[in-house]
Amino acid sequence: MITNSRNLFFVRKIQVSFYFKRKTIIQSLFFLEYMLFKTYAVKNELFLANIKLKWLFDQISNPNKIDKPLYFLRPLIENKKTKKYLLGLLQDFSNIIDLSENENFFKNFKKFNSNFNKIIILLDENFVTSYRFQILQFFYVSKINKITKFKEFFFKKEKTVDVTESVFIEIFLKKCNFNLTKISKVQYLFYLLKELIKK
Repeated sequence: MITNSRNLFFVRKIQVSFYFKRKTIIQSLFFLEYMLFKTYAVKNELFLANIKLKWLFDQISNPNKIDKPLYFLRPLIENKKTKKYLLGLLQDFSNIIDLSENENFFKNFKKFNSNFNKIIILLDENFVTSYRFQILQFFYVSKINKITKFKEFFFKKEKTVDVTESVFIEIFLKKCNFNLTKISKVQYLFYLLKELIKK
């Protein structure tokens, strides 16, 4: 299990505790997601971001030579079911980091989210991560402050969203007011507990 909180987004850490304690491949996928959003989405440096992604693509393509910082990716890389989709996911992400056109950004992110969920489904898990949650997580973790360009989108409702994700979406939209203010983990857990009690 990935126990270091620095390796996972705090909402993903809660999801691991709730649903995926013994699912190392899912944990590995969440680790990759956080790493991509935090390290590979370089503000105003598209060329540099693509160089870094090329290096990551090479690392995943040659798992025998994988660097130590990528150790947590091993379960995901070594699984025959997921490796094919994993390389596609990196390609999808390379299209996301260009924020110059709103329409293309949403189209590319939707594809990224779809393939992310395909990997989860391949592992026989009955879980889907929300499109809105994942985009908000991207902006929150990467600290790319262009979220106001997409303001209208975030208030569109989705049919089904896991409670751990819907709580984050609600706090983000109500409390952060699109300024990327840090969300307190205590605050998040408080709202999550309230929602769980309602259920």
